[in-house]
Amino acid sequence: MHPSPTRGIIGGCGALACGALACGAIMLTGCNTMNGPAVIEIDSANYSKAFEACIEAGRSAGMPPQAADRTTGIIETEPRTIGSWVEPWRFDSTGALQKAENTTQFQRRRVRFVFTPKDWQPESIESIATMNGPAAPGSKDDLKRFDLETYKGPIEIRARVFVERNFTDGMRINTWSSTLTSQTQTPTPGVTDGTTRAQITWTPVGRDEASERTIMAEIQTMMDEPPTSSPTADVPSS
Repeated sequence: MHPSPTRGIIGGCGALACGALACGAIMLTGCNTMNGPAVIEIDSANYSKAFEACIEAGRSAGMPPQAADRTTGIIETEPRTIGSWVEPWRFDSTGALQKAENTTQFQRRRVRFVFTPKDWQPESIESIATMNGPAAPGSKDDLKRFDLETYKGPIEIRARVFVERNFTDGMRINTWSSTLTSQTQTPTPGVTDGTTRAQITWTPVGRDEASERTIMAEIQTMMDEPPTSSPTADVPSS
């Protein structure tokens, strides 16, 4: 008995549909990869261009700069929540596992870009006899680290992407029903508004190295582009 042509067509369509669903599932897991560099080395003459490239890379990832200090070479970005399975239009997760975590947990990312002279190492804590706290801003100890706006030589760029998870303090999870879940109330002297708002806390839980490499690859691409005639507006140090 020969197989029915209709059955063969249906089977072929089913296989195509399964393949399309599989491809869609792979695409929805995220676009972050480990293909980018861990460190980018530039000459100090290109410091301004690299600084702007880091700001633009953070902004294109939905994390514009919160603070940018050209003297010490540090950029801190605003945080952004990470996509979950209930947000199919988001492609910023690092794999299916992180997408599943973001579905059950409320998580966000923030980026820190760090510029340092090549082969620079911070002072060892063991060599400090007395720790008196941070140096006063503008003091000799505060400025002895380095000044990248006047530094001459090779500079290294690194991106650090921190994943933070949202926690609600004092939650007492009931194992039988979510309706029975309650929250402890900590008396605070001086608070008289009678608020019962849930106090939330963002706690760092790890680094996202794939997101770091993806951002670094974008910075490398921008650094390799030829300069344009139109100047880029500077972002003031803070």
